[in-house]
Amino acid sequence: MEIHEKNNLKLGYLLTILGAVAWGFSGICGEYLMQSSHMNTGLIVNIRLIIAGLLLTILSIVKYKKESLLIFKNKKDLLNLIIFGVFGILFCQYSYLSAIKYTNAPTGTVLQFLSSGIIVVYVCLVEKRFPKIIEILAIFLSLLGVFGLATHFSLSELVISPLGLFWGTMAAISVVVYTLIPISLMLKYPKLSVIGFGMLVGGIVFTIYLQPWKFVVPTDSVSLWALFGMVFIGTVFSFSSFLIGVSIVGPVIGGLIAGLEAVASLIFSIILLGQTFTIQDLVSIALVMSSIVILSFKKD
Repeated sequence: MEIHEKNNLKLGYLLTILGAVAWGFSGICGEYLMQSSHMNTGLIVNIRLIIAGLLLTILSIVKYKKESLLIFKNKKDLLNLIIFGVFGILFCQYSYLSAIKYTNAPTGTVLQFLSSGIIVVYVCLVEKRFPKIIEILAIFLSLLGVFGLATHFSLSELVISPLGLFWGTMAAISVVVYTLIPISLMLKYPKLSVIGFGMLVGGIVFTIYLQPWKFVVPTDSVSLWALFGMVFIGTVFSFSSFLIGVSIVGPVIGGLIAGLEAVASLIFSIILLGQTFTIQDLVSIALVMSSIVILSFKKD
């Protein structure tokens, strides 16, 4: 029995790590598509949401059968699903890729992790209390890290574009929205179902707005492989793998392992895109990631 539990735990760690690494890889794919293939950001988001939403929904129906469709029988939950799909998933995907477009994948990913500090502030406001010392430390480290990424710790210069900083901040806010909106849905329905249908809803709404048939999809082999990486590896595989892994290892360990996304993104960007980073960049990334580690060890 103990051997089975240990093997199951190892599988949980492996799946969670693979999910986080796959997320990091998807950011690199997105950066290549936008900066090298000059593919429209909205078009990438649209394709990603429609295809990944369909596949995750199919996976959910295969695994959970009729339970996956129960959400459509409750009008209130269905409305929350639509809000989650548009203001959670769609907003999150678009702002995150826009942050990458105007900076790079590792920087965009790290800016997105500011969401941890924002959630702490939100919780303190809701609970009408001052932040605890550990929470203040985490917020300070994350803000110091973002300051370092933006200025290289010099008040006289801004080393990333204002648009990059803006969309990075929006990405962090969008993660907060993405995290808080579906809590009640996740407790009642299969997670794959909520995420799959949420992506599909966001994709359909964005299709109506964007009219993607007006844009050109690059057809060279590298761009197509990057698009494949975004949709299948960085979305379908990553979400499925991470959710299953977290269900085994628990949310605290899962939250810690999620930080590997930024590390993986940094490594992939150096190996695959040949990017270089200064010591200030690396220190800044480490500061933001350390804030996540600190918050993950909170007992409450």
